[in-house]
Amino acid sequence: MLASSFAIAQEKSKSDSVAELDALTIESSPLNANTTDVTKAWSVITGDELDKTKGGTIAETLSNLPGITQTQFGPTANRPIIRGMDKFRVRVLQNGTDSFDVSAQSEDHAVPIDPLMVDRIEVLRGSSALLHGGSAIGGVVNVIDRSIPTSPYDAPGGSVTSSYNSANEGLSYGVMAFGSSDKFSFQVNGFKRDINDYDTPVFYTEDHHTNAISGPFQKVENSHSDSASIGFGGSYMLDSGYAGLSFSNYQNDYGVPGEHAESDTLMEMESDRFEFRSEIEITDSDWLTGIELNFGYGDYKHSESGFETENGVTEWHTHATYLREGFEGKIAFNHQLGEINGVIGFHGLLDEFKIVGEESIFGGATGTNPAISSEDTTKLGVFIIEEYQVDENTKIDGGIRFDNIKKDYAGTSDRDDSTFSASAGFNRILNELWSFGGNLNYSERMPDSAELFSDGAHHATESFDIGNSALGKESSRGIEVLVRRTSGKVTGQLTGFYTKFNNYIFLEETGVERDPNGNSPPAAGQEELPEKVYEAAKAKFYGVEIEVDWLALENPGWSLLLSAYGDTLRATNESEGTNLPRIAPARIGLGFEVKQDKFDYGMRLTRSMKQDKVAVHGSHSEEATPAYSLLNAFASFDVNFGNSVGELFVKGYNLTDELAYNHSSVLKQFAPLPGRSVEIGLKFDF
Repeated sequence: MLASSFAIAQEKSKSDSVAELDALTIESSPLNANTTDVTKAWSVITGDELDKTKGGTIAETLSNLPGITQTQFGPTANRPIIRGMDKFRVRVLQNGTDSFDVSAQSEDHAVPIDPLMVDRIEVLRGSSALLHGGSAIGGVVNVIDRSIPTSPYDAPGGSVTSSYNSANEGLSYGVMAFGSSDKFSFQVNGFKRDINDYDTPVFYTEDHHTNAISGPFQKVENSHSDSASIGFGGSYMLDSGYAGLSFSNYQNDYGVPGEHAESDTLMEMESDRFEFRSEIEITDSDWLTGIELNFGYGDYKHSESGFETENGVTEWHTHATYLREGFEGKIAFNHQLGEINGVIGFHGLLDEFKIVGEESIFGGATGTNPAISSEDTTKLGVFIIEEYQVDENTKIDGGIRFDNIKKDYAGTSDRDDSTFSASAGFNRILNELWSFGGNLNYSERMPDSAELFSDGAHHATESFDIGNSALGKESSRGIEVLVRRTSGKVTGQLTGFYTKFNNYIFLEETGVERDPNGNSPPAAGQEELPEKVYEAAKAKFYGVEIEVDWLALENPGWSLLLSAYGDTLRATNESEGTNLPRIAPARIGLGFEVKQDKFDYGMRLTRSMKQDKVAVHGSHSEEATPAYSLLNAFASFDVNFGNSVGELFVKGYNLTDELAYNHSSVLKQFAPLPGRSVEIGLKFDF
């Protein structure tokens, strides 16, 4: 919560011996690089620090990292935004493979991963297309849960955690257990989380049809959630590696806030997931050093339902059901030739996606785009990444990737295309304290079906979305420069980046109103929905990120850590000379943390500046967002339960109870950030 991700990665977890072994590597990087060698900006949260920062979603957990914001369609449907990029440009992975959801399709769709039982979260900011494909053109979030053990456990054990949050009267509790027998290691886990509609400071809303002001409100209606998960996995320990398999089931029924909250719109989500991973070290080859296999399969479903009144009769009605089934696999061959260390890999994806029901946004309501009933995707990729040790202080790396992508659309012509990505970087150790690095990258991305064929009403987002079937590939060129201080009492990272897009695809509100049948102006008595159209333009993103930790005092029994972070981002539509929509404002954060024997406490103040560099669409302009400050605090105390070690903790959020709006949220006026709240909980290891 307080220390930067840079300092976190330099520390070892107190609670997990497995995490201790690899805390200085980034699994999401092409070569599982040491954090001091990665030629792009990164963040790693694990161990005790992850426990302090865990929120209700992965995006909320990461929201105080530089360059990371959140979509925040209520407290549950929440996805990370990296440097202003979200949806189809940011890959959210679970243990290295796709989460197999539809969260990128729309802001009201949640990610089926809860941070409650997560062991580690890695973030790579900027293009990571070499390893993860064009949908990682903006970055990667890799959530690691250790459901597949990578090494034997010294002894059986586990953990139990529970907490209560005052803002939403939320209860959460989870359990994890692990053990080893001969060459077999296993883990089982499960959690349950129930939250009610959350409290806010007093706020008012404006009806976008009538401009009428309503309120006051002190609670965001229909923001409740009921989620649960169970999972288990095991590994067979080889003489030179491991091979493991896992299964998990995730369920989440959550409400959707907004103008339509009175209909009690409900998302009923379920996701089944299988994973297989293996790493084998090769010792008897002149060049091959290891083989890595990573496969994931997901079966996902969610339904969107709500009360609907027709002819004076109100009934519960399912508007649409989203179905996705997919398989992703990676095979990587690690090799060493003199001073050259690299990986040659193959990446495959099979994906089936369809929307069933009257609210299919692919329904061709206006006739602008063809109606499609399903999308089948086959992607085959190959990549090669090499790293050369120039001298003891200098490394350079580079790589290329080719993907062939076939999309079979039921209802219109298919697409068969290829994408190319390339990157080159360097890292120079200046002295025992400082290092300097950077990278150049080029990435391509094919448009998604939502960007191509949307043509229908989307009740959850209260919009009528229209795609553009003529859209071509999106391409970007970027440069990133980093300065790191990697040791000593002061550590940190300063990053500057610039990315330029050709054919940047984004959703633009036009100011036109349509009814659910596509009529404009809306027919009498029909719901009025603002029209949003997918457009393509030249665009550029540039900004600066900084994070610093200073171990100001260190004495026997206690220490004082001071931390600071900040970020600023500009994103412009170069074709029209305007700002891009929903770009987060500049932020600065200051905090301290005191560790004193069994007691740990701290505080953090984050200031988000006013965002008035807003998008303008003809006669329609994006609404500016006022500045706000959030004061958060935490305290924890270590306790003993017999032979078990436990931790009592309390967290305070928005302690000044300030009314705050997230500019990146399409729902900001209906769902401000939570007001003052206190979370209390208990965690113990056994």
